[in-house]
Amino acid sequence: MNTAQFQADRRDALRRQLVELPTLAGAEDPARYRPGKDAHRHILRSRQNNDSLVSLKADTPARPRPTRRVLLTAAAVTVGALAVGQIGITAQSAHAAGVLRAVAEQSMTFVDPVPAPGQYLLVHTHANWRVSGVDQAGNMTNTMNVQTIDVYVPGNPEEDWVLERDWGDAHPVPMEIEVTRAKDGYFYGGPWTLMTDNELDALPRDGQALYDHFNSQYQGGSASRDENNFVRITDILRMGLIPADLRAGLYKALALIPGVTASEEANFDGKVGIAIGRTEPLRAGQRAEMIIDPDTGLVIGERTIMTYAAFGFGSNEVVGHTAIDYRIVDSAPQ
Repeated sequence: MNTAQFQADRRDALRRQLVELPTLAGAEDPARYRPGKDAHRHILRSRQNNDSLVSLKADTPARPRPTRRVLLTAAAVTVGALAVGQIGITAQSAHAAGVLRAVAEQSMTFVDPVPAPGQYLLVHTHANWRVSGVDQAGNMTNTMNVQTIDVYVPGNPEEDWVLERDWGDAHPVPMEIEVTRAKDGYFYGGPWTLMTDNELDALPRDGQALYDHFNSQYQGGSASRDENNFVRITDILRMGLIPADLRAGLYKALALIPGVTASEEANFDGKVGIAIGRTEPLRAGQRAEMIIDPDTGLVIGERTIMTYAAFGFGSNEVVGHTAIDYRIVDSAPQ
């Protein structure tokens, strides 16, 4: 029988897979959540927080961070060291594939929250993202900016979706919030989920078939084919509005991408989950991670890490971090 969280023994078994898991640092961070020129109608209002929210997720105790073996160290560049490094990467990918397959199977036991008519599913994102710019002297600048993004999906499909966004310091009007309403979530000229409901319904649910689908559509984007597959799949998952059967298939598809690793990491709000990540050597060693809640199989955040010192950031510095949660609420901003 489906429940709102996994059985404890299955959850703990999954966590034990991570205890001795070797890890690599790094990240990749394509631009996301950017509005187009033709934004839908919106209003700005002063910051306020008067919505009563009811969380659907059961409270779970904080999990201790496990001690992990690091197979790849700063060794001399020799044939032997390169061979050891390749073995370590292969081992990590194989382990991550096993973790992803386990998450995919367990995610099917979770009942996705569905709002009743008059209610909304609220997908709340708390983010700290890099903002790049140019100063008066013409030098590139990079700063971190905290934002919140709330997407309200109505239980009545005839009603508008609502987007409430606090842009932080990046907003043109400081201390104000953007509120946008749009049919089916077309806030910035396209579907918020990146694909329409019909397109999502048309996708296969089998992991291999999904991998083949994305792999066959590669047209030279991203730094590599593997990065492109990873980014396109995680772009869909991170929106938090993907049905459980498709979510499970996408996890299995991720398990087939070379270079994917798994570790246990915290999201921006401190909730610990399974971080599925990949480092792209052709993108200055940036590493992208998607953090999954092992109790629900839902995506609960992301991290982006610089494995090398670049763009004004230090080595292994986090340059993007989010937390995502899901709630049923009785109203949306007007």
